[in-house]
Amino acid sequence: MPDFHIINIVHDKHQDIQSADFVSLVKNSLKFASWHEATFDAEVTFIAKKMAKNLPDESSNHVILVLGNDNALNAVLNGLLSVERQHQLPISYIPLDLHTNFKPALRLKDKTNALPQLQQIYHPKFLNIGKICGDIPKHQTKYFISRVGIGFDTALTEHRKNSINDTSPFNLKVLKNHFLTTKAFFNQKSFPVTINACSEYLQLPNSFLLTLTNKATTTGNLTEAAIEITVLRKMKMMQFVTGVIFNHKDLRSNIIHHVNLSPGDAIHVHDIQPGHIDGGLLGNGSFSFTVDQQSYPFWI
Repeated sequence: MPDFHIINIVHDKHQDIQSADFVSLVKNSLKFASWHEATFDAEVTFIAKKMAKNLPDESSNHVILVLGNDNALNAVLNGLLSVERQHQLPISYIPLDLHTNFKPALRLKDKTNALPQLQQIYHPKFLNIGKICGDIPKHQTKYFISRVGIGFDTALTEHRKNSINDTSPFNLKVLKNHFLTTKAFFNQKSFPVTINACSEYLQLPNSFLLTLTNKATTTGNLTEAAIEITVLRKMKMMQFVTGVIFNHKDLRSNIIHHVNLSPGDAIHVHDIQPGHIDGGLLGNGSFSFTVDQQSYPFWI
């Protein structure tokens, strides 16, 4: 077994009982070298950065195990990669709520088989991760595991996160989610997007939603090396429901653009928009960045 360094993320004091019980199970049954708890993403990044500085930079059995959600996993990845090392520390991940875009790559049905599955792993797998460099919305470099979203996708992501923590009865929770999604749909203004890719140059003046998707983690095909950009143009609510939600092919061809990106391709969002990366907010701003990719070791 490797030397696990566990980062447990508790974003609030109202962690559901099932997740709290599972964390206790991990603490009592899994041998670990260190245990850290964090309550917000900046703290997660700080802990990961400190580990990358202090743990030996050599081929070893040190593994960082994240208990939390996708944006906590992203914070760990960016913290580790902020320190230059010859030997990167492998990351293992158990999503506490299982509402994760990383689930296909984990091949994890539920938390009950997470620990037995973890004990059957003997070496890391190298997965493709995405990298964006530029104004995001201020000049920086960010790595992502599954998804980057700009525009309406950010509102959808926030609603899903809030719905997970909502303790309301199921029917009321669904009603609130529909109301908030509808409100966000009508509040979302169109914005211009330029895609400068080696395969094509696109100017999309009436965009509504933009996503970058890492197919390696979202499809579970670990050898996949493609990052796809999807842009939806502004549409009427009925078009959105029939074309996107119900997958009407004739309508989809008129409102959705898909492009597989190559390293160095550039994306420009010429307007102030909200953005997220693996579920964590990037803030509001204009976006102008290039896309790249690299491999990183995961203990999965």
